[in-house]
Amino acid sequence: VRAGWRVLSPRVQALLERGDVEGTYGSRSEVALAVALGAVNAGWSLSELRAAFDDPGHVGGEWLHVQQRAAKHGGGRRARSGLDQDHRLEAVWRKAVVRFFVRPPAADAPSVALEIAEIREAMDARPRLWGGQAGKGNRQTLDALLEVAGRAGRLDPTVSIRQLAEHTTLTDSTVDRAIHRLVEAGWVRIVAAAGFTLVGMEDPDGVRAGQAHARCLQVRIPPDLPAPVDVDVLVDPATGELPPARGSAVAVHDVFTWRGLGGVAGLLYARLDPTGPVSTGLLAARAGFTPATVRTHLHRLSACGLARHSPRHGWTRGDGDLGAVAVELGVAGTLVTRAAQHTADRERYTAWATAFENRRGWRAERGLLHPPQRRLGFSVPAQTPASGGRRRATAAA
Repeated sequence: VRAGWRVLSPRVQALLERGDVEGTYGSRSEVALAVALGAVNAGWSLSELRAAFDDPGHVGGEWLHVQQRAAKHGGGRRARSGLDQDHRLEAVWRKAVVRFFVRPPAADAPSVALEIAEIREAMDARPRLWGGQAGKGNRQTLDALLEVAGRAGRLDPTVSIRQLAEHTTLTDSTVDRAIHRLVEAGWVRIVAAAGFTLVGMEDPDGVRAGQAHARCLQVRIPPDLPAPVDVDVLVDPATGELPPARGSAVAVHDVFTWRGLGGVAGLLYARLDPTGPVSTGLLAARAGFTPATVRTHLHRLSACGLARHSPRHGWTRGDGDLGAVAVELGVAGTLVTRAAQHTADRERYTAWATAFENRRGWRAERGLLHPPQRRLGFSVPAQTPASGGRRRATAAA
């Protein structure tokens, strides 16, 4: 076995052996490109990919050997010539190689986790970037995007605005504005725009299923960041240590939505330690907010039992139950309700976009599309044509 050669991933191997059984791709050419990209990623050569496509037991290789004519050209199937096969295989191989170098996959999960840790360290070393109302939204959105990237095992995950919002306590519009600000600042790069495509084969009425695609967002460290703050400012004077690595999951709760205590209180709650007290000034330096803002929100947390204050040592996380506080504030179930609304919105959009895209096709233009009509629930009375009415009026005269 050649050094650097690997077997295909289970998903790509299934595409090669059984084809697109789930209807994820819009055409056989897209399936072939996905297989070719997986082969490039696994270190295969062009001849090895050709051998895999030539295997009679691989349904994905049928694209290379059999041409399936479109219905608008009369339909039917015919065998491709050898010259046509070579041309198409070289074309799909070039596209796969270009895409591999333009968007290289992550080497492995540990390397992605290391890069995410470096991004978080760069964020924590510049707390002034995350102060204020906009800074708070930027920080929550970027934390959520890093969390999604860590779960996906790559720095350029495909995620929608609503999916990001479900990892925060922010509204959809706030997350959308935060993404635009992060793109301008250089923390995020839009690799691929969102879209909608028709997939699968046509049904007897000429209708194809639809699939929405979210944006592909890449997280990175901006090249022109301001200088980091002095580490001694962020170090706990009692222990001489920096705050441990943390995520934003603890602050994603109904309590910290805008109808509850708010996002700033959630960020401060996530930074409080149940055992190690921290001063107001140190919390303000690490969070990027002014001491007055931090003090105001700490007292609100304390009133709900979520923070404790010691005059000598500082603030620690309280023993209050977040669920009970949410019920007391009247915000229990806010995030669950929002997630259910997002699911309903996706279903409605998919249904509308599928019907819209089907109506744009050549079958609709030629009268070959016959989608099921909506039932009104009552019968419509027949109307007398206007021309018949004029004839009767003429005869009466």
